[in-house]
Parts: sequence; C-alpha cells; structure tokens
Amino acid sequence: MNMFVCAACSSFVPPASRACPACGQALTPTARVVGGALALAGGSLFAVTLTACYGVAEPIPERDAAVARDTNAMGLTSTCTDATADLDGDGYCGELDCDEANPNVHVGAFDQFGDHIDADCGGTDAID
Repeated sequence: MNMFVCAACSSFVPPASRACPACGQALTPTARVVGGALALAGGSLFAVTLTACYGVAEPIPERDAAVARDTNAMGLTSTCTDATADLDGDGYCGELDCDEANPNVHVGAFDQFGDHIDADCGGTDAID
C-alpha cells in the first residue's frame, strides 16, 4: 500500500482518503501525483544510498578457491592437455575456457556483477 504525503503538514495519507487525517487538508489529484512522485524518489534515494555505503561485491579468494575445487569435483579439470590450445595460460582450454585471450575467464572463475564480462562461461554476466 502506497501512502501519500500531505503537502500542508507532511503527514502520511492513505490512498483512499480525500483529505489528510492529521490536518484535514483536502487532497487534489495533483497533490496525489506529487506525493506519489516524492515517495518514489525517496525509495530510489534509499537504493542509491545503500549502494554508496556497501559498494559492489569484491572477489573473495577463499570463495574462488572453493569454486575451483567444486569445478574439479564435477570432473571439469583445470588441466589443459593441449598446451597449444591454452593461449592465455590459465590452465583451461576448449569448453572450459570461453575466452582464450583472458586468463581470468574460464569455467569456475569469479564473475563480477555488472562488468559485462561472462567470466565463468555461464552465458551471462554474474547471474548464474
């Protein structure tokens, strides 16, 4: 349920009300639109503040090592048997390396959200 803000007293007003319960000020359609816009802007500001405070996720070496162990446990070995196929020298080649020009891109690699690089070869950026 979205509440509106009264322009006269800044109290919250339920959407079905025609007047502010705190001060009795009649709400016009314009006041409802402005109140809704202010509520939306407040929510957006909150999201930006959280991002500014906490930032984006940084790579965690312990987790990346665990992902590599899990990758190997699934039978996806990081040992490339054809040294000429491993152009970036990361130990992965063929289906396990979707970018032979970048040693940070291979199955099991950490995939940083929002960098537009599919580092784990999952087909998308930091979703899978």
